[in-house]
Amino acid sequence: MPTLRSETTKVVALANRDLSRLWRLVADGANADEALHDLLPAIVREYGAAGGSMAAEWYDQQREKVDAKGRFFAAPIPADDRGTHALVGWATATATDDATLKALILGGAQRRIADHVRLTVASNSIDDRAAKGWRRVGDGNSCEFCSMLLGRGAVYTEASADFSSHDHCGCGAEPDWL
Repeated sequence: MPTLRSETTKVVALANRDLSRLWRLVADGANADEALHDLLPAIVREYGAAGGSMAAEWYDQQREKVDAKGRFFAAPIPADDRGTHALVGWATATATDDATLKALILGGAQRRIADHVRLTVASNSIDDRAAKGWRRVGDGNSCEFCSMLLGRGAVYTEASADFSSHDHCGCGAEPDWL
């Protein structure tokens, strides 16, 4: 049975496929900054929405597995471009060549799409009376920052507790059931 992490990876791969079309436009002479500002927000919204819906379905399945009490139906967070225009501005100002620009954009897009998944799980874990909140889970390849957060073992119970992530972050959120 596929995991939420593996399914998130598949959604990001589909987004990367669409981004490869964008790179072909740029290679054919399109202005990178203009093309990215025009297309990247829609790609992140579309695949973020897919990831959020997938995460809501996963949440409901996990709830059923633990035989959680009461009625609750998970909802995806609203689809959003999650700051893609700022990403484009930063990446185009930072990149020293086309390969670096592509790497920065792909990492930023992955983060923003995966955040739809992570935040869907986190927000439902806070809203669901059968959950105590959510906890951060790693992928076994955690960086120093993520390892520090994972080491805390905290269960977050308030909507104000945001999921901190970075480009290419493999961490996820998981409900902590009562």
